[in-house]
Amino acid sequence: MIHGGVRIDPERAHWTMWGEIDGAVQKRVETQVADHLRRTAGEPLTVDLGQVTFIDSGGLRLLYTAVESKPTPPVLVDASSRILDLLRITGVDRLFVLGD
Repeated sequence: MIHGGVRIDPERAHWTMWGEIDGAVQKRVETQVADHLRRTAGEPLTVDLGQVTFIDSGGLRLLYTAVESKPTPPVLVDASSRILDLLRITGVDRLFVLGD
């Protein structure tokens, strides 16, 4: 059973993460994410986190892949306080722009 995932917008540099974003999700979507990042290389990426219920190192790795692939920091929108705390604790919060 799938408990989380990443919806990749084929028309623009936008992801919507949902549910539990863990190592299983990372493994399942990493190829599609990498392809999307290549196709939208010059566009700023926005990641909607409003539907995320859990995120671990696998989810952080997906976000960090976006940081490594884009010339500008990805914009994270609708991140819960739990996700923001995780980003701060792991020291990667400065790598993103936090949007509304």
